[in-house]
Amino acid sequence: MGIKDHIFYERLRSVPAKEAASWIIGDAQIQDVTATLRKQAFRRVGKNIIAHRKERQKYGYTYDSAGDIAKAMEWAFKAGQKTRKS
Repeated sequence: MGIKDHIFYERLRSVPAKEAASWIIGDAQIQDVTATLRKQAFRRVGKNIIAHRKERQKYGYTYDSAGDIAKAMEWAFKAGQKTRKS
C-alpha cells in the first residue's frame, strides 16, 4: 500500500510554508507585516514541520524534515530579501 492509499493521506500531506504562515498573517505579504507577526509566522511554520513529521511517523511513514526545513528557509530568505528591497 502506498502513502496515497492511506486513509489519513490528507492529514499526512505537507503544508507549504506560505500556507502555514498565512494562518498568522492572513492574506498580507510576509514582507509587509510587523516583525512580531513575521516571527510568529516562522514559528508556526516550524511547529507545522515538527507536527507533520510526528504524524507521519505515527503511521509508519518516512518524512524528509530536512527538505521541508530547507523549503521554509528558502521562503523566509526570499521574504527577507523582499523586505530589504522595500
